Amino acid sequence: GVLQRQELAIAGAVVKEGRSLVIAANKMDLVVGDDYCEMEFARDVQDRVEASFPMLRRTPVVAMSSISGQGVEKLLPVAFDSRDRWERVVTTGVLNRWLSEVVQNHRSPKVKGRPARIKYIMQTKGRPPTFLLFCNVDELPVSYLRFLTRNFQDTFGFFGMEVRLVVKQSSENPFARGKSRGGAGLGGREARQKRAVRELRSQGKTKRRRRTTTQSRYH
Repeated sequence: GVLQRQELAIAGAVVKEGRSLVIAANKMDLVVGDDYCEMEFARDVQDRVEASFPMLRRTPVVAMSSISGQGVEKLLPVAFDSRDRWERVVTTGVLNRWLSEVVQNHRSPKVKGRPARIKYIMQTKGRPPTFLLFCNVDELPVSYLRFLTRNFQDTFGFFGMEVRLVVKQSSENPFARGKSRGGAGLGGREARQKRAVRELRSQGKTKRRRRTTTQSRYH
């Protein structure tokens, strides 16, 4: 096949660690010819990765030959570009304009008999790009999260990496409350954002401590 088990294992490690992926598709000189061009070779590699890891959409692939040197000069620029996208921070205003457009054009699903509403989105970290969705429910259907992720990647170019969307149930829209208070509300909104991030991280630490405690009981 285009990719062997070892290469797919590396891609799996990239997903697990939350990194961005660039593929150096070597030995292009052995497969590219009159009936099979460089772009087709790169696309086949890209499709194989996405088939195994759907979150790694449109992973950058550099078709190259280490023997002839063809394509080698493209590798570092592509890798640097991928790193920059992986570290990118999207402003809260831009994120919520995107969210407003998405929810207006696509009807939200129902969760436990009630329409799900995403009220607000903010980025909590980069590397990997992680975003917090404030919703009126505590979870969203996997299919809807997948739709949001694909739309997000298409809009902001987070390709070749996993975009993590975390759902947080909230009874209010902190963005709207911040706007209604004018300039003073901006500081309050930032403080609420920081508290939300701290709470999210604290929940993650609590879950890890619980797992560790549970494991220690059985060892």
